[in-house]
Amino acid sequence: MRVLLGLALALALSAAAAYLLWPRSEETPEGMRAASIGAETFVYPTAYARDEATALGGVAARLAFAARFPDFDPPVTERSKHGQEPPSRQDLVLVTISVKDDGLDPSERPTRLYARFLEGAAAVGPEGLVMRRFEPGSPYDLEQLYLAPPDGRAFFARCPNQANAEAAAAGDFCLFLFRDGGLDVELRFPPALLEHWEALAAGGRAFLARIRIADRRTTAAGAGGR
Repeated sequence: MRVLLGLALALALSAAAAYLLWPRSEETPEGMRAASIGAETFVYPTAYARDEATALGGVAARLAFAARFPDFDPPVTERSKHGQEPPSRQDLVLVTISVKDDGLDPSERPTRLYARFLEGAAAVGPEGLVMRRFEPGSPYDLEQLYLAPPDGRAFFARCPNQANAEAAAAGDFCLFLFRDGGLDVELRFPPALLEHWEALAAGGRAFLARIRIADRRTTAAGAGGR
């Protein structure tokens, strides 16, 4: 776990370094795309894009990416000339970025939304997480909830209910949401990655910092005027 957390920190540092080295030209280098959501600007390799709108760039309502855990590099789509294998489903993290909605901050959902639908019992989950089941007949009865103590504000994930044959057969990913300024960020990932939840959450935030350039330019301009 310490190794994975260290990797997440390294990703954040590399994002800052990439900005300092980024050319100030308005042109986007070959193999890269620039896109904006509201007042935010992003620049990223097209290899991350998982839909046509993200691959084209420009003004967007949402951006959809695919990345590999734990380094959040672009997925490998075919065997490379060096013999690198495509990632398995267990390595894949799907990242969606959009303007924040008018609803609850994601960190408040465990206590203010999900709590009313939970059964009373709790169980021990991976790496210190608490697992709670949703009541049958509730809007989330095909899922179960994993929370970082004490209340899930630091991390929560809705995952397929493995006790339910229909949900287990579907093999859906877990869902983790967080808000960053005016953005809502959604991470979907295989349940097997729950044991790395701290590195997963840190890596998602580091990935956002890596491709997001608007805030860093504003910060740099402000620092230069001091």
